[in-house]
Amino acid sequence: MTTAFWISAALPVVVALVFVAWPLLRQPRAGAVATQTALLREQLDALKSAHASGLIDDATFKTRQQTLSAAALALIDAPASARPGISVAAKLTALVLLLVIPFATMQLYQRIGTPNAIGFSGPGAGTLQTPEGPAMDANSAPDLNKAADTLAAKLKDNPQDGAGWALLARTYRATERFAEANDAYTKARALLPEEPDLLAESAEAMGLSSTPRSLSGEPEKLIARALELDPNNQNALFLKGLARAQADDPAGAEATWEQLLGLMEAGSPSQIAVVEQLNIVRERLGKAAMEIPAAGPAAAPMAAPAAAPMAAGNQAPDPNAAGVDVSVSVAPELADLVQPGDTLFVFARAEAGPPAPLAIQRRTASELPLTLRLDESMGMIAGMSMAQFPRVIIGARISRSGNAMPQPGDLEGLTAAMSWREAGKVDIVIGSVR
Repeated sequence: MTTAFWISAALPVVVALVFVAWPLLRQPRAGAVATQTALLREQLDALKSAHASGLIDDATFKTRQQTLSAAALALIDAPASARPGISVAAKLTALVLLLVIPFATMQLYQRIGTPNAIGFSGPGAGTLQTPEGPAMDANSAPDLNKAADTLAAKLKDNPQDGAGWALLARTYRATERFAEANDAYTKARALLPEEPDLLAESAEAMGLSSTPRSLSGEPEKLIARALELDPNNQNALFLKGLARAQADDPAGAEATWEQLLGLMEAGSPSQIAVVEQLNIVRERLGKAAMEIPAAGPAAAPMAAPAAAPMAAGNQAPDPNAAGVDVSVSVAPELADLVQPGDTLFVFARAEAGPPAPLAIQRRTASELPLTLRLDESMGMIAGMSMAQFPRVIIGARISRSGNAMPQPGDLEGLTAAMSWREAGKVDIVIGSVR
């Protein structure tokens, strides 16, 4: 936590302590002289009554009268002497409050506050807007792996927290820890069995954690259950189409993705991505490719398939959008592995954040070497593009299957994380095999 945080947190606590302790420790001022004067008057009246009734003689009366008169004169000359002292009980009470209130405040914050949320921002840092909610600092984004491990430790003490398991599963998914994501989704499903989004996400994680990656079997059953609960669930429909395509059922994939297209906003990046996938199965059916819909104006955030990383678009760069030029080539030692009909994907993804591409271009390997442009207009999911992520990793991958989801045997090359606005142009050499 930062010094600024401690100062801002301490100030209201100090103010609260002042309001509570000050009445106990301050000496009363108003009315003190009047109170002492009234007391002296009562003592004088009592002295006169005792003298009149013969209880004291004249000498004693005069002596005590002089004493009271001297006290009255002293009170007039030094009014501060009339203030009573602070009681021991008041001092003890104030001391207890001074010790207990700060301690109790810290304990309460540890239980219901968000200590890890402090420190995401730093001087000169950019703003990172996630599709899930508020902005956070991009240059000091939280370590999602550490966050996942911390959450997993807490769930050991509270294993019945279904929402907690779902959050842990999504965090593992975002960091590509697919096997752990699958385990966490399984625990979440046991506690939240009627959540269609959770069922679809769990199916995807199960497919990603399998070897080879496949949605057949149990994942497809989860997808079917999700669609029973919500027939228009876009994520589940996308995954169902992908499962049918993997099962060599292009007609089933076509029917499913056509249903999905009817639910999507016309011209949205997600719809364009689905049309790209749909054209692959239409080609297998011997049908003409569907026309790629024109990208519409910027729209409000909409529900988009969580599995959109598996789809890919081929949008033309926006001349008015900020971006980066990418030069792609293949290492000579891998050149013999490249077939002219292979698909080339060039993409940008966040350094720290969800794995979905922030921008992606689809070409054919026969075009290599080539130079193309990725820009902030190419986001596939509403509210998530290069514009929200100052630092990205840019990659190029050659796929024999044409599937945007990485597969064993794909050829790829990746850059280190970079500030894409400052880079201007990057060179990628595809030099490794997955």
